[in-house]
Amino acid sequence: MPPARSGTVKAWPGRRTLAAVMLLGATALGAPGCGQATVPCPTPTTQLDRLRDETGRLREDADRANTEEGAWDARKEAAAQRVSDIQARLDSLAAVRHH
Repeated sequence: MPPARSGTVKAWPGRRTLAAVMLLGATALGAPGCGQATVPCPTPTTQLDRLRDETGRLREDADRANTEEGAWDARKEAAAQRVSDIQARLDSLAAVRHH
């Protein structure tokens, strides 16, 4: 004989799980789709490839610019050293003439 039921509703095993699944399903159906605040759109592969290529080109350009900057700095330092050497010779010649 089945147990007597009282006037209150008893929780069935799995009832909460079923309610949670139904709630999630209803929320998913009512939620805005791709592009809204709740669900971001995946970035298209073609856009990712284009951005990856652009990033590679920009890195190469930056590397090239850094290399050129280093070369210009070396030339500038070499020119400054030549100017310093020439000024030292001129000072030496001027000192010899005044004696």
